[in-house]
Amino acid sequence: MSLLRHPILVPALLVGLCLTIVGSLIGVPLPVAVVIGVVVGVGMAAVVTRRAEGMLRRTIGARPARAGEFPRLHNTVDGLCLTHGIGRPDVFVLDSSAGNALAMAGRDGASIVLTTGAADRLTLVELEALVAHLLVRCADGGLRGETTAVALGRFPSLGRGGFGRSASGTGPDRMVRTDFDGADLTRFPPGMQEALRGLSELGAAVDAPAATARLWLLQPDGRTDVATADHPPVDVRIAALAER
Repeated sequence: MSLLRHPILVPALLVGLCLTIVGSLIGVPLPVAVVIGVVVGVGMAAVVTRRAEGMLRRTIGARPARAGEFPRLHNTVDGLCLTHGIGRPDVFVLDSSAGNALAMAGRDGASIVLTTGAADRLTLVELEALVAHLLVRCADGGLRGETTAVALGRFPSLGRGGFGRSASGTGPDRMVRTDFDGADLTRFPPGMQEALRGLSELGAAVDAPAATARLWLLQPDGRTDVATADHPPVDVRIAALAER
């Protein structure tokens, strides 16, 4: 993602500008105030982009998925990554009987989070389709910026300014495209259809901030039968896959 389009740019510039103005008003020489503003703005950008992924994982309560506890999940991730030459993401789980999952990215790479309901109760075909969808998201070059935008959206003052929605290429159409690309990895579109049905039957509702919705495979408030800003209805996604 270009620096000029990165979601942290505007908040960092505003913080720097505010500090510059405040410094000037209290008598700090303008050149010094500008330097202080730039240093603080750059520091804010560095901290947020470095910590966004970990901060979001802690917010939703994800924990590392141990291979001995989730062997099917790890075997599925390893198999798809090895077959398609994809960098292996870190794997986490969220203790929830719901059926949902998300991908995020930070400075050190990408990670995926599945609810334990999805990891334990989907069939192998459904789990493979779900993981393929998440790996496609991990390969998206804009995911790191999107993760940062979501982290910013957790702060009301920034969220009201629209900074949490500034990442490009998001929305319902993106979800359908990712379904298609994930189905291309497995070469079995019905698998993704079955995964969407299976997740819906488990119930998609998870305890996660509304600002994180765009990262989840299904709407985290559990709505799967209505269109939202980030997700089309599940029936629409299933119907679209039938045309692949």
